[in-house]
Amino acid sequence: MSEAKEQNLYQALGGRPTLEKVHKIFYDILYAHPWLGQYFTGLQQHFIEAQQTDFMTSAMGGPEVYCGKFPPQAHKHMYITDELFSLRQSFLKQALKTANVPDELAEKWLKIDGAFRGRLVKKSLADCEKRHLADHILNFQNPQAR
Repeated sequence: MSEAKEQNLYQALGGRPTLEKVHKIFYDILYAHPWLGQYFTGLQQHFIEAQQTDFMTSAMGGPEVYCGKFPPQAHKHMYITDELFSLRQSFLKQALKTANVPDELAEKWLKIDGAFRGRLVKKSLADCEKRHLADHILNFQNPQAR
């Protein structure tokens, strides 16, 4: 009976298949969105899904399979506002619900995801940095804003 309490989040969710399912739903939403989708131009969705699944697998106590850059380094060239981060997180919440992730586990997932807010959200465009010389700072306006 205490065995269930000892499970990490990765195990409690059912492992990689659940993370893959959620990330497929999540990135389908992001790639189709008129504002957030602009940040993924030229990036293959299946690659981004796999990378996010690997990252969250490790973050949730599963196997250490992620070998990419950590979020602050990978997103330093993106002007991510608090509004943008909140919108993204609302889509993650929607994906978790669509994938039938139990509320208690979804809240834990969202807490892990939300822990990166302070390291990804930037106060101004001046807080962005190129990752390499040929890089561009990504700053897209919300097309739905007035």
